[in-house]
Amino acid sequence: MQFSRLTVAVSLSSALLVTACTGADDPGTGASTSAPSAQTDDSAATSDAAASTGTGSTDAGTATTDAAASTDDASSTTVAMTTDEGEAVLGVEEAEEVATRLLDARYEAYTAPGDQLRAAQQTAYMATARTATEAEVRLRSELGLAEDAPAEELEPNVLAISREDGELPQLLLVQSVPESGVPLLHLMESRTGETEDFRIIWEASMLPGTELPTFDRRSVGTPVLRSGQGDLVEVPREALKKLATFVSFPQPEEDPGYETNGYAEAVRAAAQEQADAVAAQAGLREKNWLVSEDVKTLMFEDGSAFVIGSLLRDTTFSVNSDAVLTPPQSFLVFGEDSELTDEAVLRTSVFIGMHLPAEGQDGPPSVIAAREQLIDAWGS
Repeated sequence: MQFSRLTVAVSLSSALLVTACTGADDPGTGASTSAPSAQTDDSAATSDAAASTGTGSTDAGTATTDAAASTDDASSTTVAMTTDEGEAVLGVEEAEEVATRLLDARYEAYTAPGDQLRAAQQTAYMATARTATEAEVRLRSELGLAEDAPAEELEPNVLAISREDGELPQLLLVQSVPESGVPLLHLMESRTGETEDFRIIWEASMLPGTELPTFDRRSVGTPVLRSGQGDLVEVPREALKKLATFVSFPQPEEDPGYETNGYAEAVRAAAQEQADAVAAQAGLREKNWLVSEDVKTLMFEDGSAFVIGSLLRDTTFSVNSDAVLTPPQSFLVFGEDSELTDEAVLRTSVFIGMHLPAEGQDGPPSVIAAREQLIDAWGS
């Protein structure tokens, strides 16, 4: 498996660095991609990496979800872990209606006319996911790439409905399969418990060779671990923090022993490539940190968990005293300085889905899904 320009932050860095090292004019669309997306929206293969998404060479057939994860009660042959069966916060049909409505709204969030676009994005998304979508659409529009927007009408497959526990938010985990063939996961949340208040709060594509274990039957509902560690090998947010540190650059000495299915290696390799390219003009470092309020944990039938969260990454170029960086147009969508003599910073939202085993189960924590989206840039 190989990834090509997997991270958008590094892809945009490439455009910045080429200008800095060669004195070339604005490279326009920046680094190009030639493979199906492995971590961002459902665009097939040709979206501009500097504009919005990262890409990876994937075998679409290897990223799968266990079919039993979404079976109705009549066809399910699995046994729930808990002896006391619960009840989902929504019926299966109602959950499917919510998922369909939001995926339709998602399409509008990319394709609505300019005067209706913001309202469409607010109808489909909220929180970090909306910030990422707004940034992507803005980049595409200002760089003349709107026609390449990764928008298509998607069919939902509801994998999990949160179990009634008297707590909020309520959650739906939904899968869709875009034309690229790489399964896309969507987490939908209602903070009020009202169906009309569900919004998409997280999206990521499954990585090659990964699969989701089975959830409890949808009518019974999926337990949500709202705090603490439960019977898992680690506290979910601590696992995400360790991953955030592990994919920083330069690479830290401590290795948590996670299986990242090529993700961490690709991020670090791309960062190293950029650092090498600009070594004479600037130093490069990357730092990731957890967005605590975005962490959600859905329990699988076997007692392990799907941990969902987002990170923020700052890719910082510290310019040497005798150097000047001239950023490309893609950088100037967010930043105002046309010449950078101190530093340039690219901020990226990183959406991560991890499988976290229960105590006594084999295998390390593993990254199942990932997506990255440039959301801001600045410098001086």
